[in-house]
Amino acid sequence: MARTFQQHHQRQTCSLDGVWDFITDPDKRGEAEGWASRFPSGGRKIVVPSCWNNEIGLYDYIGAAWYRTTFNLAETGNIRLVFEGVLHHADVYIDGMHAGYHFGGFTGFDFVLPQLAAGTHELVVRVDSTVDWQTLPTDVADWHSYGGIMRPVQLQVLPDVYIDQFRIDYRLEGDAADVTLQVKLNSLSSESSSVDVRVAAEGLALAAEGVSVPAGGSSTVALKGRLEGVLRWDVDSPELYTFTAVAGRDDYIDRTGFRTIEVHGRDVLLNGRKLYMQGVNRHEEHPDWGFAFPPKLMLKDIDILKDLGCNIVRGSHYPQSQFWIDLLDEHGLLLWSEIPMWGCFMSLETLASPLFIERGVHMLKEMITRDYHHPSIIFWGAHNEIDTRSQEAVELTKAFVGTIRELDATRPVTYATMHPVEDIVLSYFDVIGINKYYGWYEGNVSGFKGMLEKFFEQAEQQGAGGKPVIMSEFGAAGIFGDAGWEPRLFSEDYQADVVTQALRIFRDDPRICGTLIWHFADIRVDVRSDRGYFRDRARSFNNKGLLNEYRKPKLAYRLVREIYRGER
Repeated sequence: MARTFQQHHQRQTCSLDGVWDFITDPDKRGEAEGWASRFPSGGRKIVVPSCWNNEIGLYDYIGAAWYRTTFNLAETGNIRLVFEGVLHHADVYIDGMHAGYHFGGFTGFDFVLPQLAAGTHELVVRVDSTVDWQTLPTDVADWHSYGGIMRPVQLQVLPDVYIDQFRIDYRLEGDAADVTLQVKLNSLSSESSSVDVRVAAEGLALAAEGVSVPAGGSSTVALKGRLEGVLRWDVDSPELYTFTAVAGRDDYIDRTGFRTIEVHGRDVLLNGRKLYMQGVNRHEEHPDWGFAFPPKLMLKDIDILKDLGCNIVRGSHYPQSQFWIDLLDEHGLLLWSEIPMWGCFMSLETLASPLFIERGVHMLKEMITRDYHHPSIIFWGAHNEIDTRSQEAVELTKAFVGTIRELDATRPVTYATMHPVEDIVLSYFDVIGINKYYGWYEGNVSGFKGMLEKFFEQAEQQGAGGKPVIMSEFGAAGIFGDAGWEPRLFSEDYQADVVTQALRIFRDDPRICGTLIWHFADIRVDVRSDRGYFRDRARSFNNKGLLNEYRKPKLAYRLVREIYRGER
């Protein structure tokens, strides 16, 4: 299930999820030996979607692997193959012919194959989870290095003229919304076409007759209308509106919610009201499923977040699945969405790399284009913990922030800095996130007070002193079940002490508009014997979760719940 609702009624769709053939390719011989057309024996079966690292014997496998399945077409037709997420490099082959390549594990992609013949077809995908100093993420990231086809795969049958993109924009005036709907049509026909376009939503029906689409080309039609009596989407009342676009023999269904987001001085306003954000960072990860997170557990995580008293979650540190964001839309939880720019150990050479910047810009475009309609998304995040003391970071920031603003002028742009008192990119952002771990990586919890005073002085000097500030990461590790009379490092008691003390400091400071605890639940990390990173990660987990990896609450969870659900 890619979405919580059906996106097509007229367009024929078929899930390709299930059991596929699978074989690893550690020596990367498959391309030279023609595995795309002659799939080798000696492999195994694997479920799609999944991460191969959860299979026996493949826990630490990083490299290439090949997948194969077949599908049948009753008649010749235009085919669209949709992949929601493949970690990280994907080469797709149909009947031995290369259909295309995509890089980026957390955003979807598709390939259109015109006039594929009726009959049985072989689909082969070469996946390579190799990362390096110019990939996003790089080869040093604070989570496990998973690989595989980790999100759903779908086959669609397209008419000769089909809806390629559908965008919903609006401007609110009281309880009325002036709506602009853009429908992009693509043609796979050898002749020019004329189609009627209709878009309908509750209380709205718009149409354009005889839209001309050139042979093998595209046309975009814009429809405008006004919705009266709009119910706004909010954290307490997540009202959603479904829009259905129909063009000839094709359709496209999507949802949105009407709400406003503004930055006013040090405050973030949702529907004109001051919003104090309280939440957690959450990885879409589980030790039994990796990043192929099942819908059942997503619903459980929603229930836990609501029980904790959260109104926001940060999608750390990559675009989350569409199914998860649909659930956030439906349950009135806000989302900070970002690309996999985890930069704690990132070199200046990486930050300055044209290929790295190009990949980052492309991921931002894919993320924003895919998730533009989700009302739960309140911020777009540009990067996390890169060296924002450097000129290289300034230039990268200009490119990333410029791309975000070009694609979406309705949402504030944010980032997370780990150099708050030396940071030189503060002025480029609407909202500033601070990642600091006093009481864990440095000093004690009281160090937050002095750091914040220095930060606000630095921000004033850069002309950013009046901006909203979120404590975007803070916390300490606590091993589930390790409790006693004293708050020892790695004990539940110590973790709870650090987190609750920090929350009191932040909630008493009127210059802070929200807190995002690191983090929701313990996650696997990439600890290896041949390199020195993350050696404080006991059990090969980041143990700073308020829950353990199986969603069992620690002491910190219960104390944070009291704070988040209490009066501020």
